[in-house]
Amino acid sequence: MRAARLHELGGTPRVDDVPAPAEANLEVTTSALNPVDISIGSGRFYGGVPDTPYVIGSEAVGRTPDGRRVWCYDRGVMAERATVDAELLVDVPDGIDDATAIACGIAGLTGWLAVTWRAAATAEDTVLVLGASGSVGAAAVQAAKVLGARAVGAARNVDAIPRAADEALSLDDDLPAATVVIDALWGEPAERALAAAARGVRFVQLGQSAGANATVQSAWLRGKFAHLLGYSLGASPPDVRARGYRELCEHARDGRVHFDVESYPLGRIDEAWTRQASGSPRAKLVITVAG
Repeated sequence: MRAARLHELGGTPRVDDVPAPAEANLEVTTSALNPVDISIGSGRFYGGVPDTPYVIGSEAVGRTPDGRRVWCYDRGVMAERATVDAELLVDVPDGIDDATAIACGIAGLTGWLAVTWRAAATAEDTVLVLGASGSVGAAAVQAAKVLGARAVGAARNVDAIPRAADEALSLDDDLPAATVVIDALWGEPAERALAAAARGVRFVQLGQSAGANATVQSAWLRGKFAHLLGYSLGASPPDVRARGYRELCEHARDGRVHFDVESYPLGRIDEAWTRQASGSPRAKLVITVAG
């Protein structure tokens, strides 16, 4: 079977012919690239790095032997066939194409659950999304709007913030007194957002694109009765992921949530990898595996 494999850390994956897993339970039709794939491939991932060569990919859409169409969040799935823990297979709702189904996966679901589950935002909230121009940030902005909250997006590239945002700000602008902050950046933007936040703010931290360190003043936490909440998709319970995935797919299918998607065939994985590694792909990069 064909599989996209990385042969050295810091390198670029290529398509190899490799033996199919003996107990494969997923015929993969579509996979995708995500920042975590680049982090693993560069040796920087906090959760560890596999030995090379290894099959890349952290999510896939495909079919099981009994005909179920499913999405999974698992390692080593950018191949024509894969073996996935049955508990990680989530049924894809009817009426949604593969590209949208996988856009609702790691990137979409991370932003969606950050707002709807970790922050438990409501229509009474002002939700500030730091890093709103990326796929995760775009999902978070749109999640806030689906819940009826006021959504404020902040990013370096203001033009790439979803139109669904009630307000689009540059990261250099004054930030609002938000009751919820969804932070994919950390570093100096997080410091400014927390300093400006409202009393009782729920600050959800899910990435460090602007830096691994931030200085958090004691007075910000104590004086604001702030809630500082760490979050990663992998640490969320499987049942929460499954429920959130189905919800997000249904919103995308029915036109309430939109993702910018660009597709590459598996044979052009090197091009897609280089673009994802640039840090600003400006779209969800989907890899067509079947065909």
